[in-house]
Amino acid sequence: MLLTAGLASAKYFLRHTSRKNSVTQTRRNISQHYDLSNDFFSLFLDKTMTYSCGIFKREDECLEESQIRKLNLLIYKAKVERDHHVLEIGSGWGGLAIQVVKQTGRKYTGITLSEEQLKFAHGKVKEAGLEDHITFLLCDYRQIPARKYDRIISCEMIEHVGHEYLDAFFTCCESHLAQDGIFVLQAITMPDELYEEYIRSPGFIKEYIFPGGSLPSLSRITSVSASARLCIEHLENINGDQYYLTLRSWRDNLMANKDEILALGFDDKFIRVWEYYFIYCAAGFRTRTLGDYQVVFSRPGNNKLALA
Repeated sequence: MLLTAGLASAKYFLRHTSRKNSVTQTRRNISQHYDLSNDFFSLFLDKTMTYSCGIFKREDECLEESQIRKLNLLIYKAKVERDHHVLEIGSGWGGLAIQVVKQTGRKYTGITLSEEQLKFAHGKVKEAGLEDHITFLLCDYRQIPARKYDRIISCEMIEHVGHEYLDAFFTCCESHLAQDGIFVLQAITMPDELYEEYIRSPGFIKEYIFPGGSLPSLSRITSVSASARLCIEHLENINGDQYYLTLRSWRDNLMANKDEILALGFDDKFIRVWEYYFIYCAAGFRTRTLGDYQVVFSRPGNNKLALA
């Protein structure tokens, strides 16, 4: 029995280490999660198809309102103006793209590695009549065409970068940021005291939900961003209850639409795994084990950061 358990542990560890996020492996990792089915994701996300923490004013507030508030806060912190070109790293299903352009009328470029997300986002942009303002690219952050952007926003994509590639990620962001640009990051974090053990260990989320996933710690973000010549201008810890409420809403929607999910071809085991994923993560935020930070970066000496 001990031998069997040891072999199982070794199998999971080897699979964990084999999923490290090279350009090729990252595309596989992303596809395994995000290309499941747009119809499936639409059955638990809100109408904006935003797959990150909402910001609620009240516990009984609807999920869509909380997500629009979060999108607006990211845009506000980025200080997007009418002459800016915005880059989003991890554009998802296009919710932030549409919100940015509707508010500012400016140019937006977003990147994703999910073909299903790209297909959905193109459809939403066409439906909104914003094709002249919004461009989506199917590419890795390490393959973004060379140019500068006035603003960069990345909302809960850094969790797919991996510990070994965080330096490369921040170097990439710095290289694409205009001289007086602003970079706004939203990141789920692991506590510093747990980080070293966490990055070495496989676990439920890495094995069953996000292959190649790895939460950074706040200290790691601070260190690698400084090495990339970026300085932190503003830091906000989104209350853990915000993600608890978001995950609770996703779980409730998942279970309310169980029959529709089964009709898509998924089975009961799949639904149980996803329900556990939402409950497991909700507990992490409710107990303040996990954090969720919005961080505003710029370069030293940027005199265009005066409060609006």
